[in-house]
Amino acid sequence: MFEMKVGKKFILAFILFCFLHQVNAQNNYVDSLKQRLASPKDDVDRTNSLGRLSLFYIFFYPDTAQIYGEQGLQLARKINYKAGEADCLMSLCISLTFSGNYAAALDYGLKASSLIEDLHDTTLLIWNQIQIATCYRQLEDYDQALIYGYRVLNLIKSFHTTPNQVSVGLGVIGTVYEKKNQLDSALYYEQRAFASDTSWCQIFQYIGQIYAKKGDLNTALDYYKRGLHNAVKENNSVGFIDLCNNLSKVFELRGQMDSSIFYARKSIPRAGIKTNPEGLLEASLQLARLYEMQGKPDSTIKYLKAANTLKDSLYNRKKTREAQNFSFNEKLHQQDLIAQQQKDENRIRIIILLAVILIFLLIAFFLWRNNRHKQKAKNRIEKAYSDLKSTQAQLIQTEKMASLGELTAGIAHEIQNPLNFVNNFSEVNKELLTEMNQEIEKGNLEEAKLIAKNVVDNEEKINHHGKRADAIVKGMLQHSRSSTNSKEATDINALAGEYLRLAYHGLRAKDNSFNATTKTDFDETIGNINIIPQDIGRVILNLINNAFYAVTEKKKQLGDGYDPIVSVSTKKDNGKVEIRVGDNGNGIPQKVLDKIFQPFFTTKPTGQGTGLGLSLSYDIVKAHGGELNVTTKEGEESEFTIQLPVN
Repeated sequence: MFEMKVGKKFILAFILFCFLHQVNAQNNYVDSLKQRLASPKDDVDRTNSLGRLSLFYIFFYPDTAQIYGEQGLQLARKINYKAGEADCLMSLCISLTFSGNYAAALDYGLKASSLIEDLHDTTLLIWNQIQIATCYRQLEDYDQALIYGYRVLNLIKSFHTTPNQVSVGLGVIGTVYEKKNQLDSALYYEQRAFASDTSWCQIFQYIGQIYAKKGDLNTALDYYKRGLHNAVKENNSVGFIDLCNNLSKVFELRGQMDSSIFYARKSIPRAGIKTNPEGLLEASLQLARLYEMQGKPDSTIKYLKAANTLKDSLYNRKKTREAQNFSFNEKLHQQDLIAQQQKDENRIRIIILLAVILIFLLIAFFLWRNNRHKQKAKNRIEKAYSDLKSTQAQLIQTEKMASLGELTAGIAHEIQNPLNFVNNFSEVNKELLTEMNQEIEKGNLEEAKLIAKNVVDNEEKINHHGKRADAIVKGMLQHSRSSTNSKEATDINALAGEYLRLAYHGLRAKDNSFNATTKTDFDETIGNINIIPQDIGRVILNLINNAFYAVTEKKKQLGDGYDPIVSVSTKKDNGKVEIRVGDNGNGIPQKVLDKIFQPFFTTKPTGQGTGLGLSLSYDIVKAHGGELNVTTKEGEESEFTIQLPVN
């Protein structure tokens, strides 16, 4: 019910706004133009007068505007006056848009475009692009409309423009999105247009219509009333009629029938039949329906007759427009035929070009035959490359086994805890079973049952810690074996926490003086994600080991005054999972920051690192469709971030 009727009214109200205010301030404006036309200085002056008269009549009598525009166009072409020709083409484009003949209007607008670009008239070019966008919008070619709309915005950004031009550029895009029923985008651009210039009534109307479509009738009503006030000030009959109709509809939806009738009737006596017959038809139909609901047949018949008269007028106008559109479409067909002919000529050129290429290929073939010895050199290079890849693979496996060795001490510490529990509970159960037998012999069955329950509870604990030990061993085996390239649903929080504990205890086993604070912050909403767990585990372990190494080195420098901290956190954001490993070590020097993911590059002393850890980690994360990044402050901290897609 609140479909936005935009296009010709919206854009033309913008274009004519400044002009019409000047006209209203000068009552003798038209008379002076006609007097000047009767005795012009020369043909240029006559062309300019015809163009200005055409522009003036557009808003009130578009048919008259077309007559003056055609006269001005013929004269401008006769005297080769390009600026006048561009002005008259634009005037015809606007007047035909107002008349509803969008195809013909588009034809004039496109003809004007190249002329205006040659004249380097930025202001006129902006209006021209807006009119073309409007025509495409009314022809329901929304993609083309948006292309020209965004061209307008680019022009506005590149040149000094008025607030009115900014409003137009933003507003035309908003109208296209509203037509596509993308109301949030439409409201965004219309509100930006409103922020640039609030002096014209239509912007209130269009924002109100968007809110009405969204169901916010109170906000819509507020904008309609404010727009109506401006329409009266502007003496804008088109806007006045549309705003009254919209107010009538809102009050009807709110059940306020008297107010609905009041605003619908305000539309009828206004001038505007030449430029807004659709609005008057809408008002007549609205009144007929409202009076019918109130049981007033005389008033109903009166406005139905008025509506039928307007329908006949619009029907004739539609038929004329369809005939003009057919002519325009035929012109486009002829242009397509020309384009096809051009395409055929291009095809012939391509065939000739291919023949020339074939000749060169034959020459290249003979040259290749005479230089076959180069192939032998190529074979030697390929063999050397194959040997290099084999060596690289061996180095990669060595790096994997090195990381496994670093885990060994941590695994031993982790596995010792569940084994101790198993042993201790087994001893306790042995004693409890002996005690239970004694109670049974005494005939104390209740006490025996209580002891038996304790035995069962202990067995469950033994089972739990046995499974814990089994999981640790399986994790070690999984880390050591080659990747299967098979993704599994994995709890990333559990994986990160496991490797943090193992890495920490492994370092403690190698150096019992080592100590560091570990912090975790896991996002419990992540759930399981599909990854290759042994590969991502290697990445996490490598980053944690590097963090522990960094804080250890800084501890050696600063002594007891320094508290080493390593943090591991996870977070789900925008369809991605982030794993962050940070430390408060010495950071990474800026001069080597770009090299840290290169193979064989390391900042560790000779013999303490292969330089493959971060390179392998980078490749693994990339293979998962993710990113591995680092942020650092030299002398203060470093943080590596793994970003992985959720699916």
